[in-house]
Amino acid sequence: MRSVKLGYVGVLLGLLLLCFSTVAMAAYDPTEKILSRLQGAWYDSAGNVVLNFTGDTVNGCKIVGAYNPAGGSSDFSCLIRIIENGEYRDLPIVAENLGPDNYHAHVILNGDNRDENKGTLLMRTTTAQYQETVGGIGIDMPEKEVLAKYGQPDVIGIERGVPIWKYQSLGLELSMRHQRVWIIKILRNGNRHFDRTGFNCANAPYEFREAYSFNRVPAAGTFGAFCVGHGEYMWFDNYPNSITLSTFWN
Repeated sequence: MRSVKLGYVGVLLGLLLLCFSTVAMAAYDPTEKILSRLQGAWYDSAGNVVLNFTGDTVNGCKIVGAYNPAGGSSDFSCLIRIIENGEYRDLPIVAENLGPDNYHAHVILNGDNRDENKGTLLMRTTTAQYQETVGGIGIDMPEKEVLAKYGQPDVIGIERGVPIWKYQSLGLELSMRHQRVWIIKILRNGNRHFDRTGFNCANAPYEFREAYSFNRVPAAGTFGAFCVGHGEYMWFDNYPNSITLSTFWN
């Protein structure tokens, strides 16, 4: 009799644990939060709407859920599972820079965090927006616009699988990804400068602080990023030999 009672207790405990785990899984379902970040139209380089998130649908297809999330609220990857023509279909995405007022919000359809060249990069706008530029070049500018302004680079290097366009006579290096400018570096031996201020590697750090309202004076070495607005950051790690403009904040 005692063993039967213990058996009942075990069954009840099992059912309770199952209920708790089910509730916990429902409570931590990331789908709603992820979809709230993705709402709206996302355009490819030709200006076509590739993904259009409206409520719990994308391109008119019902979204079942967001699975295998990794990352934070502004930068993450996941699988968006939809019902298309009566069948399940998974859309792997990598989302970048989804913070408020960020000019460089991206969704990379079929992207892979281990391969910067994989997938199709999509933006919230049909044309790139810039807070700061260097010689007319801004982050997310299509490579065809760079070529129209500067022609072919003197040298194309490869770093971690990413092409680096080097305009050596100008002291300008552009890291290219998905056929767009990703990172801009101005070198001390060139004549490029930041267009908003005219500053370059010859300007003193305190001048940058005053002009861009940095919260501290930049210094050579690994001291972090300095925000210039709308998701763009300057790095002075190798100052005065170079200054970098990118979307990286850490």
